[in-house]
Amino acid sequence: MSMPENNRGRKNLDAIRVYAPSRGNLAVSSEALPYTRVAEPLPKTEPRRRPVLVPNAPAKKRRTLADLLREYKFLPKLGAVVCVLAVAFSLIVMLSGFNSISAAQKDLNSLSKRVSEMENVVEKTNVEYLFSIDIGSAHDAATAAGMSYAVNPNAGN
Repeated sequence: MSMPENNRGRKNLDAIRVYAPSRGNLAVSSEALPYTRVAEPLPKTEPRRRPVLVPNAPAKKRRTLADLLREYKFLPKLGAVVCVLAVAFSLIVMLSGFNSISAAQKDLNSLSKRVSEMENVVEKTNVEYLFSIDIGSAHDAATAAGMSYAVNPNAGN
């Protein structure tokens, strides 16, 4: 960056700053840069005032419910609340349905377990019945084999 001709001989230049030029921070003093000019602040003047127009007071108009609802944007808010409530209701219904299904499944499992226990008892009883013999057939088999009752000699007949 070359300096203008009249600046080459000067040794007391201000430090170079990288800022937008203003009165307090120039790259060098204003005498050293003949082509640089610092803008002077504009004199303060009173701002132009606009005339304030006061409208005539309007006649009081009664606001209807539809106007109030339109003003407060009631319908979108109501729609959002209704949607949230519908989703919450459907979740509650779904959870209660799952609860009743799980309770019925629990009852069904307990009944199924009792049925299987009863079937085991019936099977054991059938096995015992098939392998049992009655007293009459046992007596007949013993007499055929030549067995007889033992006689007790100490018995007093």
